[in-house]
Amino acid sequence: MITQKIGSSTLEVSRIALGCMGMAGTWNPKEVGPENVRKAIVAFEAALESGITFFDHADIYGGGACESIFKDCLAAVPGAREQIIIATKCGIRRGFYDLSEPTIEACIHASLERLGVEYVDLYQMHRPDPLAHPEETASALKKLIADGLVRHVGVSNYYPEQVRALSAYMDGIPLVSNQISISLLRLDPIYEGWDGGDGVLDQCMGLGQTPLAYSPLGGSALSNNDAIADDNPRKAKIEAVRKELGVQADKYGATAGQMAIAWLLKHPSGIIPLVGSNDPAHITEAVGAANIDLSREDWYKLWTAAWGRSVP
Repeated sequence: MITQKIGSSTLEVSRIALGCMGMAGTWNPKEVGPENVRKAIVAFEAALESGITFFDHADIYGGGACESIFKDCLAAVPGAREQIIIATKCGIRRGFYDLSEPTIEACIHASLERLGVEYVDLYQMHRPDPLAHPEETASALKKLIADGLVRHVGVSNYYPEQVRALSAYMDGIPLVSNQISISLLRLDPIYEGWDGGDGVLDQCMGLGQTPLAYSPLGGSALSNNDAIADDNPRKAKIEAVRKELGVQADKYGATAGQMAIAWLLKHPSGIIPLVGSNDPAHITEAVGAANIDLSREDWYKLWTAAWGRSVP
């Protein structure tokens, strides 16, 4: 698979990553058994065979079970740790956010123990914490880097001013990524000022950050033809996007899901879609999107279908 660097870091990764939120198959760690482990290992091996080298975790995924089960995946494939990039996140607690220095330090040690590794390649602040001064968060991150527990740091769900506020206290250490929700069903990051757009992608390009896209298929709405409830406020939008995806899927000899991912890959900010699946077939299908060379005209056709209007 084609690879790219994450922001200004030294991390060379596959253009498509595996989002590991569902790797354990449950959000209750007590429910994890041998079958959960087997399925996780099969998915991990399928991802590696497909060329994926980037795996994204968070300490809350599966109540910690997703990180723990990944330790089994690494053990099942000797030498895998040296071949891949592992990212994880912290900051979401039960019912509140916490990016205070003591919590960040405690969370990274807990994640390292669950993952069974000595360091993570990318550590991300999962959501902004209004009660944590960015100077305190930055102090914790700088210490983790100095101690060799993390190689690079990034953020998740941060708006531009929040990125600037944290960056101001990082003493030149870059925030190399911003993990955001973006898909043909969520266009907000593309432009600031257009229908509530936040301009995150423009900031990423300006600062040399890499956007990591979670929910790249709109929670699977763009990769299946399941009936849409009449009371779904996005029904018309989903139908319009599905229709155009179908047209382009026929044109490119691909699936609708592949076209939705290819649309993200086309953006010049270097978006890395995080494919959140435990199904080897779905993982292999998603990776096929990296081979689609979407034309500029077709990119705009999908965008306007999602936007619900023509470009001005």
